[in-house]
Parts: sequence; C-alpha cells; structure tokens
Amino acid sequence: MFETEFCKIEYLEKYNAVFCQWKNFCTSDDYRDPFEFGLQLIKDKNASVWITDTRDGFENEPEDTQWLLENFIPKTIDSSCDTIVFIIQNNSPLKNEIDEQTKALSQYFYTRQIENIEQF
Repeated sequence: MFETEFCKIEYLEKYNAVFCQWKNFCTSDDYRDPFEFGLQLIKDKNASVWITDTRDGFENEPEDTQWLLENFIPKTIDSSCDTIVFIIQNNSPLKNEIDEQTKALSQYFYTRQIENIEQF
C-alpha cells in the first residue's frame, strides 16, 4: 500500500484491482507518484482493473493531465489492466471531466462509472 496526505493506493484482491482513493488536491510528484506505485501493483499482481475514487477528487493541473496522457495511459494500455472504473457522485463538480475521461479511455479499456464500490 502507498498512502500520503493526498492519495491512497492499494490492491483489492476481491476485485483484482488497484484502488486509487484521492484525498486532497496535489500536483507534480505528489500527483504522479501514486500512479507510478499503482502501475507497479498492476504488474506485480497482474491486476485487470483500476478503480479511482473521485469523491474527494479535484481538477487536475494541465501539466499533470498531460503527464497522465503521455505517460500513465500508454503504460496502462500495455499492462494487464483492461477495465477503468470511476467512483463518482452524479452531482459531483468533476462529472463533466470524468465523463470526458470515460469516453476517451473507452477506446482502450472497458470503462464504468459507479457511485460506490459495492456497485462494481
């Protein structure tokens, strides 16, 4: 497990998933390090699912979004991960952003949006 004041990353055996729970706004390495740890978990556990809990999420800085698109997504495409799940409330201020991400990622992964992990 990886945990900072900003994010918690852990493997959920029940779902064969890497679970990413955002807690506070962050940028740069504070934003990117959890993703790197999660990628290593995917590799170590042969995980097929990435679940991001956005309920305490935030809008990304443009530089971090670019890093996500140029670094994290290509590495994830080349991994055992085939499903991306977002936990998001319907009234979330991030709904439009997550809708756009869901649409874009659906080119490479099976994608879902749920309101809590029990819906997975």
